[in-house]
Amino acid sequence: MKIEQSELKDLKAVITLTIEPADYQEEVAKQLKEVRHKAQMPGFRPGMVPAGLVKKMYGKGILADVLNKKVGEGLQKHIEDNKLQILGDPLPSEASPKIDLDNEDTFTFMFDIAVAPEFDAKLNGKNKVTEYTITVTDEMVQKQVEAYANRFGEYTPEDKEKGIKAEMKPCAIDAELFAKVYGTDTPKDEAAFRARIKSDIEKSMAEDSKYRFGLDLKAAIMKKMEKVEFPEDFLKRWVLATNEKMTQEELDKDFGKMLDELKWHLAKDQLMKEYQIDVQKEDVEAYAKEIAKMQFMQYGLMNIEEEYLQNYANEFLKNEDQLRGIVERVVENKIYEHLKGIVKIEPKTVSQEEFGKLF
Repeated sequence: MKIEQSELKDLKAVITLTIEPADYQEEVAKQLKEVRHKAQMPGFRPGMVPAGLVKKMYGKGILADVLNKKVGEGLQKHIEDNKLQILGDPLPSEASPKIDLDNEDTFTFMFDIAVAPEFDAKLNGKNKVTEYTITVTDEMVQKQVEAYANRFGEYTPEDKEKGIKAEMKPCAIDAELFAKVYGTDTPKDEAAFRARIKSDIEKSMAEDSKYRFGLDLKAAIMKKMEKVEFPEDFLKRWVLATNEKMTQEELDKDFGKMLDELKWHLAKDQLMKEYQIDVQKEDVEAYAKEIAKMQFMQYGLMNIEEEYLQNYANEFLKNEDQLRGIVERVVENKIYEHLKGIVKIEPKTVSQEEFGKLF
């Protein structure tokens, strides 16, 4: 098989594959022989159908399948051998000649490809990123205490002129409440209970701050990608070719977002290689457990057993979309953690209200 590639122009090129009889005849003959052994036709014993009849009935289809296979293998080998970082997939070129399986024995296939542009997504000490510390106030602690008291309170009947109405009566702030909230690791008194709540809120706020820090790091990276040129015409053509239900109008509306996602994907790949970041199975499982733990905490369930957390996390990982999302977050968090030691961090203490305005 002969494979040629045109010179890259505007990040695009054409790969031409020429397939001659010597490239496919042996494979076609082998498959025809296998079909003949299995073929059952009226008037012939099993396996004794004439070879010419088998070729007439199945030859063209087998040839087409073999050619498709050879084309796919040839493209893949060319891309790997030349270390091409292609965008999307190769697309049949409009300049490709028509294939005539009946009258030709040498076939030419042409494919348009696009490659990723050169760029540098790395940050350095000149990049300034704010790291927020959110102040946890007594008022925030009090609200959480009241929330727990209401959650574990009881409904009591209250007489009204027009009937009896159920009314929530908060439970007492005592050892019984402490045990319901924190299980076996129970605070010894109300002061310790409030201190624990404050610590929990601080941890939650720290996670929020970490999330914001990641968003700002991502913004700094994407700023470096703003002026990087992409072969947008090819990408639009590829999106339409691989999404049959998408209309041109929908593509025009969403293309900017798609392009940003592509830029972010390429930037992450570059940074993972640059910083030698690797994601292990244990990293993914640990993050899934953290998600499960945070979800339980939202409902005031602070003391979930490890086995139950693990089972809950395992359910996340069974879903392919959720698994993919978790892996992406693990990758991003590892990149952010590495960049934290590179960029210039500007600490800033803010109130919860001020922090909320950042979003």
